[in-house]
Amino acid sequence: MIDRIPALLAVVWLVVAMNLASAAAGVVPPDVLARQTTEKTLQAIREHRDELKRNPSMIYDLVKELVAPHFDFELMSRLVLAQDWRAATPDQRKRFVDEFRELLVRTYGKSLAEYSGQTVQFEPLRADPSARRVTVSASIKQPDGPPIALDYKLYKTQDAGWKVFDVYVAGVSLVLNYRNSFGSEIARNGLDGLIEQLARRNGEGGG
Repeated sequence: MIDRIPALLAVVWLVVAMNLASAAAGVVPPDVLARQTTEKTLQAIREHRDELKRNPSMIYDLVKELVAPHFDFELMSRLVLAQDWRAATPDQRKRFVDEFRELLVRTYGKSLAEYSGQTVQFEPLRADPSARRVTVSASIKQPDGPPIALDYKLYKTQDAGWKVFDVYVAGVSLVLNYRNSFGSEIARNGLDGLIEQLARRNGEGGG
């Protein structure tokens, strides 16, 4: 139903998310923070490889604690569902946001667990200092293939700092990818059918 996000996307997602709160305070630009901490984060993953193998669910706890607070899952849900969000009831919206968040946590957690030594290179941030929406660009360097381009779309909230609301992988939007996939499911079984399918998938440990 849902295309998997390429392995290591979760790593970069984690690196960016861990540093957005500090970047929002104006201490260091987001791209500089991400670049400075990437090596530390990847090294930590390598050092805890054995522990992660013994306790795979540790990945999900890590993502929930460090990553999830820095993504606007409600905005992402609104963008993914588009007109179906406007037609949804408050209960349907809440249930979808909850299941969509869990789906992404599990998907990225599994990708993070597959990290195998690739390197990440961030580009300088090209944005006006007063901009409320920015794109943080990076590329994954692979030893056996071409680099994978990544673009993180962020907006600055009034009181919660920077939040990620979309991710582009090799030019493909995560939001649009899920919108197309979910739209087909909604057309067949309705929004409740989609939510139930996501709940089953998450309950089975799917990603």
